[in-house]
Amino acid sequence: MYVGPRLWCGPLQSGISYRDGECVGVTDGSYVFDSAFTQIQQKIEAENDRVVQTGSASVKVALFTQLTPSESTAMSPEQVLRSLEGAYAAQKRANSSRDIGDPTPLIQLYLANAGGRQEHWEPIVDTLVAMSDDSAPLLAVVGLGVSIQATADTADRLSQHRIPMVSAVTSADELNDETFPGLIRVGPSNTDYVKALRGYVEDHDELATAVLVYDENDPDLYVASLTKAFGAQMGEYTHGNPPQPFYGTALDEESSPSLFHVVTQNICQTGADMALYAGRGVDLDALIDALHVRPCLDEPLSVLVAESGLGMHTDQEVLDKLKKSNITVVHASASDPEWHRGGPGVPDGFSGLHEAYEEYVGDPASGLVNGYAVAHHDAVLTAVKAIRLHNRKEGVTAASAEEVRKSLFRLNSQHSVGGAGGTLSFSKTRGGDPGGKVVPVIEIPRADGDEPRLYTTPKE
Repeated sequence: MYVGPRLWCGPLQSGISYRDGECVGVTDGSYVFDSAFTQIQQKIEAENDRVVQTGSASVKVALFTQLTPSESTAMSPEQVLRSLEGAYAAQKRANSSRDIGDPTPLIQLYLANAGGRQEHWEPIVDTLVAMSDDSAPLLAVVGLGVSIQATADTADRLSQHRIPMVSAVTSADELNDETFPGLIRVGPSNTDYVKALRGYVEDHDELATAVLVYDENDPDLYVASLTKAFGAQMGEYTHGNPPQPFYGTALDEESSPSLFHVVTQNICQTGADMALYAGRGVDLDALIDALHVRPCLDEPLSVLVAESGLGMHTDQEVLDKLKKSNITVVHASASDPEWHRGGPGVPDGFSGLHEAYEEYVGDPASGLVNGYAVAHHDAVLTAVKAIRLHNRKEGVTAASAEEVRKSLFRLNSQHSVGGAGGTLSFSKTRGGDPGGKVVPVIEIPRADGDEPRLYTTPKE
């Protein structure tokens, strides 16, 4: 029997539709977008069902992200999986403990897939806006994928409808409340990342000269913003060296070391000891491969990177290549993959995620390494705190989206968010960017016993 495209993504009432080869839409977890997500989506669906069955007051929070990823999209399948797990851990903490205060209203976590490159954002936003009128209303959208134009378009439309947003790993400077009212983020902005890198360089006298290596693939808000931040914060280190463009593949096909053949030759010619990398993580491996055979292999080179999470921290093949190539990757990150081991520098709120992940999801040693669980946990945690802060203040059982939006900038001082990535504080003076966010600067390969330099974003 022939089944047409309209039914390839489940029955018509599933809320999922087939568009350009992908199943997109909004689900309570019952529609599984990728077999790798089956277990975690079943957990989310079960928790949502439990919340409904209690008969208690509940509201919805939607995780908007790329739920049909590939190895060439800006978010990898592994990163999306950890994002789902972190969001679920926060949902369970919100519903099953007093970690975020009085556990009312209960939280239903919905999943919104706009496609692997977020190109189908418009019908998804229409669905989310309609959900704000449900009996258990949608009160916040979290996640928002990555820093691309589709994310800006999504934020603009949600802002127009007065729906509050908490982004997880979007770091382009303009993706905040100053540009899109009602949008805050739990991760560092690109300027925050680069300020952390600059502090590292200032602590290392041997680093004196840099070359900017940037992706000219357009439009990519992350790359454009990071390129601008490097110029503003570290331009003096380039000493007039010409910036080196490449055409990245994160939004296209698989990457190749040939992208950087000319770039690496030019880096050697300048005698620079730093490469300021303004590109996607998916292309970074190709740059490392190209630098592995550069003409000036005897000269040490530090590659400065700003990224929410990198897989190379635990990739022994890459670590060996870096050592043989005389390369140190200096990674400004939103979290440290070693935090799960404990020790100095671990934010006070990390233990809450660690315990919840271990109880409800799995092994923290594997799940909390790339930082995506941390970021999406903190995004959900922040949204829930804003929802419940209004309830505490007004003495009502359910806020509206507009009231939650007003509560976003009350999340400071006594009501700061004890996130896994830092004690987060939000004020209008930082435009929705978090104060108190810990930004570790980590050397890769990492020396035994070496502690990363920690930068903390200002509260004002």
